[in-house]
Amino acid sequence: MGRRERRQVQREQEKLKKWREKESLKVSLVHRLTALVVKNLWSWVVAGLTLIGGYAIFRPHVSIEPQIALNPVDPYTTQFSLKNENAMFSIYNINAVCWPRNMESGNGFSVISMAPLPNMHHEIPSLGSGASSTVDCPSAIGGVGRWSGAVVNAELELVISYKQSWWPFSQEERYPFASRRDIQGAVHWVHITPHEEKSFAEIFKKINKPEP
Repeated sequence: MGRRERRQVQREQEKLKKWREKESLKVSLVHRLTALVVKNLWSWVVAGLTLIGGYAIFRPHVSIEPQIALNPVDPYTTQFSLKNENAMFSIYNINAVCWPRNMESGNGFSVISMAPLPNMHHEIPSLGSGASSTVDCPSAIGGVGRWSGAVVNAELELVISYKQSWWPFSQEERYPFASRRDIQGAVHWVHITPHEEKSFAEIFKKINKPEP
């Protein structure tokens, strides 16, 4: 091999060496960037999980369940159990407002309430974490099961407002119920969603529908 050929081979080897160094640098940079992204992503995941866990601990929430009815044919005598579901903090200034949205009886007697009734309420000073108490709908509708007839269809909402320790905002939660009759004629409240409630347009249409 002559001198010229040797120089050509040397130049090619130098070019190859420089190309390999550049490629090695690129790979190294990609690895570093990948490691940095993964590290930051993991940090964000940990931060997100921490926030979610903190929210789950601090989040105010109550539950309410129907218990016994003092008069089986009058669902408005039902006693409801209200529970503070927060695992750490107390709630206070609890106000359970009863909203008897509508009721139809077998005697053609109907009641419609277009908005919650602030004076029909039950107040509880405070409930500790996991504690519960009883609320009701005091004197919601009189005569049910007697002169007004047995309940055929009814909807009720309990609107619970309260404050929680170490939480900056007042809370309000809605719990809608619909009536169901068992085979013995007793009327019970069951949970429904706000979307399952009848609109007032539907209620008025049904009430005003002429008898066949």
